[in-house]
Amino acid sequence: MSDIKLDDISSAHPANHGITPYKHHDDELDLLGLLSVLISRKFTIAAFTGLALIVGAGISYMMPQRWTSSAVLVPAEASQLRSMDKILTELTVLDIKTDITPDSLLSDFMRNFDSRTLREKYLVNTTYFKDLVKNKADTPEMRNHLINSILQGNIVSHSSAQDKDADKKEYRYYEIKYTAENPTAARDLLEGYINYVTGVVESELHQRISYQVDMLRGKAIGQYNLDVSRAENAHRIKLERLQYALQIADAAGLKKPSWSNGSTIQDDPDFSVTLGADGLARKLKIEQSIDDPAMLSADLQNRHLYIEKLNNLKINELHVEPFKYMRAPYEPISRDAPKRSLIVLLFALAGGIAGCSYVLLNHAMSQRRQTIEVFAKRLN
Repeated sequence: MSDIKLDDISSAHPANHGITPYKHHDDELDLLGLLSVLISRKFTIAAFTGLALIVGAGISYMMPQRWTSSAVLVPAEASQLRSMDKILTELTVLDIKTDITPDSLLSDFMRNFDSRTLREKYLVNTTYFKDLVKNKADTPEMRNHLINSILQGNIVSHSSAQDKDADKKEYRYYEIKYTAENPTAARDLLEGYINYVTGVVESELHQRISYQVDMLRGKAIGQYNLDVSRAENAHRIKLERLQYALQIADAAGLKKPSWSNGSTIQDDPDFSVTLGADGLARKLKIEQSIDDPAMLSADLQNRHLYIEKLNNLKINELHVEPFKYMRAPYEPISRDAPKRSLIVLLFALAGGIAGCSYVLLNHAMSQRRQTIEVFAKRLN
């Protein structure tokens, strides 16, 4: 059987009788021919594009929305600390150092704001999260996955220290953001979390001051009690010495002070008898009448007063603003995601490409079938 070339098959095709076919190599691409095929099947391509456009629009509306509310915080002004002026003044008078400054308050706030533990505690108690759990999390595993997905991407903070040198501000600030599925929830969640962290800062500040006061009070009471015990020991020893001195004076027959009759004697360094028995007896009686040796010590009396001031110091709940708003939380007016127009455009483009591919593939398969049919006829 002789070899049959494709050119012979093409020339044998009934549509080619009387026409000299255009011959091209296999590596050539007939762009005009492909374009004409695409134009002839434009309605099919339009159908693919329209269907993809509808699917893209549907998907874009089914995707969860992302709205972000933000706020910018700077250190509090001195006037915002006026609610603490009274307690701070009392602490200063009692030599209690608190080191509370606007910068330290803002640092404490941001340290707690960035705490994952606090974020989770706040989130799981919000109505927003409880509604999400009802709709999206039926099992503990799904609930934990939902919590992680929210905490990892929906709560962020940015510090002025992270600015590039060209954009670095001359003042310290923090920008904080909260993202939710609707604009109102985003603003409310951010405001709620700010208030929650502020409460934590106030509680920590109250505990810190109370701890300092308790530590100082305990130290002052301990030292005071020790010195009172020392004073009592000294007083007891003094009474014993007076009793011994009185016995010595009686034995020596010294009734009156030794200088009262114009004569003097060398006093005993351990037991003074120069007062005479009468003087020593009176002094012993006076010393025995003293029940609290601290009453005769100005130092112990002052320290007792200091302890009373510490005991009377009341650290009430503190209400402090640890920051100042440069921009308060607001309800966003533009959606972060999904970008519906972009999604629809990409789906429409993909649909157009799929339509063109279908038309060209269908055309190629049709030509191949025709070629096979002609080849089969020649063989017959």
